[in-house]
Amino acid sequence: MLRPLVMFGYSLIFLITIFVSSGLLNTVIPYSKTIQNLGEISVKWQYFTEHKDDYNAIFLGPSTTYFGVVPKIFDEYMTKEGKSVKSFNFGIAGANVSELDFYLQKILDLKPANLKWIFLDCSVDLFTNFGSTSAQEIYWHTPRKTIENFQLIWESSIDNWQVKVPYIYANFQSFIYRWLGLGQLSTFWQERILNLDLSNADPLAKVSEDRLLQESGYYAIDWQKKAEKWQTLFRTNGLDTYLKHLKNEQTKLANLNSENTFNKTSTIYGVKMMENISSQIEKQQQINNKKLEAIFFIPPLLEADSNYSALYKAYDSGYINTLFAFNNVNIFTNLYELNRRIDSAHLNHQGAQEFTLLLASRFTEYLNNSGQQVANSVKLE
Repeated sequence: MLRPLVMFGYSLIFLITIFVSSGLLNTVIPYSKTIQNLGEISVKWQYFTEHKDDYNAIFLGPSTTYFGVVPKIFDEYMTKEGKSVKSFNFGIAGANVSELDFYLQKILDLKPANLKWIFLDCSVDLFTNFGSTSAQEIYWHTPRKTIENFQLIWESSIDNWQVKVPYIYANFQSFIYRWLGLGQLSTFWQERILNLDLSNADPLAKVSEDRLLQESGYYAIDWQKKAEKWQTLFRTNGLDTYLKHLKNEQTKLANLNSENTFNKTSTIYGVKMMENISSQIEKQQQINNKKLEAIFFIPPLLEADSNYSALYKAYDSGYINTLFAFNNVNIFTNLYELNRRIDSAHLNHQGAQEFTLLLASRFTEYLNNSGQQVANSVKLE
């Protein structure tokens, strides 16, 4: 009777030792500072680390930023207005607000010498995406970020436990993969043994790295091989729903005060993460003793496609000071027209260009009203 218990005890000690030693090893020898095997994220990160002092503005957000903001057009507009701005699009497809917070800290840790403005699109107010074993999810699930997510999931006031438990499990799974180095082992096995190209799981969604960098991190969905298939799928299966939601929102906005129209209950998660983001930027500003501003913005999205009430709540609570909103379908009508969109949530290249001009115009107005001077802050090549 005693022997099985002893063997069980030894087995448990062995498993705990493996778990702890693996985690400590991955802490002592952490993931490479040059992000590997994350497709466009790796390309953008490597380029930005090498040219970080060339930029004074960064756009950070999910796919609505990645495919929706054109730095070249933004910078050209600002130049015409007599303001020297050089920007980089660090949009990340599929990123939620916690992942953006993670990359923001990595960017700030680089200490870019001329960085003055960080434009933040925090429209994905989710605890995690459900691809918990994907390399993208594993990479940002450090112990600190995972514990932070657990705490915010626990405190979230709108979701019942049937919703919370899958979120907790997904975050825990991503953390375990990172802690034990399973993500790196999987990558090694697939690349070195199976000879697979992990730069993009979908070959039709593969981007031209040269063009991505030429466009300062922006890449139009139109330029991907899957664009036509993507748009056809939307026109076939999603068009009627989009038009219905668009009509409902137009009517709603026409009858109500726009500030009270978007009244979805926001999760404490989104609001807290935006408070964290603002706090990080303020702390960096104090450390460097240089002006660094967070400019939050809402891209042209329907309420049905995104819960941006957390942004409004964070703004009303004073956690964020500046918010540019482009989600009023009755004001920015052209951005919601079908010939400006790939699907309900994303602009095509024409729509992205028009949205970027509106964003640049609003930023110029903001700078003029606040009396800031940005001319010649960064030399444009």
